[in-house]
Amino acid sequence: MSNERHRLVVGVDFGTTYSGLAYIHTTEPDYKNIEVIDSWPGRGNTNHAKVPTEISYSESGATWGYDIPPNGIRHGFFKLLLDVNAAATQYDNPRLATSNPQSMESSYANIPLPAGKTAAETTTDYLKLLYTHLMKTLQQRFICTLYNTPIQFVLTTPAIWSHEAQNATCQAAKDAGFTSRAGDTLTMVSEPEAAASYCLKEFYHERSNSDSPLKPGERIVICDAGGGTADLITYTVEKVSPMLSLCEAVVGSGGKCGSVAVDRAFLSLLESRIGPSFRGWPARKTAPQSSLMRSFDTAKKEFGTTTRTDFWRIPVGYVRDDPKNGIEDGELRLTVADMKGLFDPIVKQVISLVEQQVRDSNKLDSSNKVSTIFLVGGFGESAYLYKEMQAGVRRQSYHIRVINPNFSWSAVVRGSVLHGVQGIVHTRKLKQHYGMRLGIEFKPGVHDEEDSYINPFDEIKYTRDNVKWVARKGDDANNEKVISIPCVNSFLPGNKRTIKLTLVGCKFDNPPRSAKHWMVDTLGTVICDVSMMPPSAFQVKRSGAFFQNAVSRASYTIDMKVGSADLELDLMHAGKSYGKARIEY
Repeated sequence: MSNERHRLVVGVDFGTTYSGLAYIHTTEPDYKNIEVIDSWPGRGNTNHAKVPTEISYSESGATWGYDIPPNGIRHGFFKLLLDVNAAATQYDNPRLATSNPQSMESSYANIPLPAGKTAAETTTDYLKLLYTHLMKTLQQRFICTLYNTPIQFVLTTPAIWSHEAQNATCQAAKDAGFTSRAGDTLTMVSEPEAAASYCLKEFYHERSNSDSPLKPGERIVICDAGGGTADLITYTVEKVSPMLSLCEAVVGSGGKCGSVAVDRAFLSLLESRIGPSFRGWPARKTAPQSSLMRSFDTAKKEFGTTTRTDFWRIPVGYVRDDPKNGIEDGELRLTVADMKGLFDPIVKQVISLVEQQVRDSNKLDSSNKVSTIFLVGGFGESAYLYKEMQAGVRRQSYHIRVINPNFSWSAVVRGSVLHGVQGIVHTRKLKQHYGMRLGIEFKPGVHDEEDSYINPFDEIKYTRDNVKWVARKGDDANNEKVISIPCVNSFLPGNKRTIKLTLVGCKFDNPPRSAKHWMVDTLGTVICDVSMMPPSAFQVKRSGAFFQNAVSRASYTIDMKVGSADLELDLMHAGKSYGKARIEY
């Protein structure tokens, strides 16, 4: 069938502050043929590469992006709430996080979640509107052929996210209609890996005839600085021909330190200048698409460029003149020093993340130093961040070029399309240790009595609080590499042949052996139906007067593959698969 070969690959960059869509037809897979959707409801005839990740609810239904009426109550930043259990990092900006995950919403007091909706439900509602617009756009573009053309959706997620958050995003997209047509599929990719696919392709083709083309062995850092998060990954160029191929060099890093923190700092500054009356302002006046924040957005983009060096005027409406605080004629004057004060805390965090990646890479192999840093994402377009990054690299005496590629803002969505056509990253590093919570033989004085149990099969005393670590942080992971977890379970007569196992992780270098240790995170419950396995997989022990009590023991393995932004689990016995194992978070 010809349409098995030809498909549409659609990149879906669901961002904290803005989202993007792009597509390519596999009949013309060159990166120059990527089409970025830039026409959105509510924008009129003006085109924009992305749409605000905001939704508004009213009695007549939900509106989104640019289509939200000026007086509508906007809900944004709900993406960050999908990962409330993510481990905090030293690079998180306090304006984008709270110490208590349960009260995460309190960070977004000016834009809380809609009444009666969870972050996942709000995400689904938003993605449903995005999906409807996408399909309408594709229908106009491929009038006759869309019906028989399968679509492969490639959804991006931050690299620092937990598997639970990756899964929540994937589920929300499916609930929103992505893959609702027969034959459509959905895969996931981390945002910096997608950005690498685009940056390297563009850079390689632009430079292939110059003095400095890419060379095998070269190391590059991708810094994806967005609205809510900064994500970093370092890659080594494996080969450049016949196809470009990369492998992850060191474990990626990141933090919640995006440009939204600059906006928050601006609103705090505004409150300190205007005084208590600021608290009475309606939420719509400080919402991301309000005229106030649009004016500040323009100032943010100009800050650091050569065109502006003096000050910026931000219209604040009917506010009493206060020249000492820079407020006159309904405008706030922001000086270069003011802007530095707003930017510097976040810029310093992003730069220290980059410097740490470079140090980690050099520690791993000092002969193979980082040659290039690609700065991408919405915040990555900041001229000030770019200049400060260059200055930081010079201060450390690194011979590293910092590159802001073309289409930096849409690099992730363009790269997600290329990843769907043919990924260039073939090996990744595990960001944590992986293990299973398993029973081992009880040792008096070593194990807690309360964790002990008698195994009905061999009637030996075991303890259940131990971890068998099966893969280590920093290990290579790729599409062919399988992490095999050998398992044994006993069943009493009449027991349902479903097994629940606890998958655990640890982000610290030396993982403890006890599952109770504070450094051990429960990643989810793996559920296996072993009833499909053949009799040879079970040992049976009979007891009782007429051998009526048959206790059985199943031996099997769980094969785990860790992808760019997902986990795949297979139930295996004697080299044969007996279905997928499910994971519940």
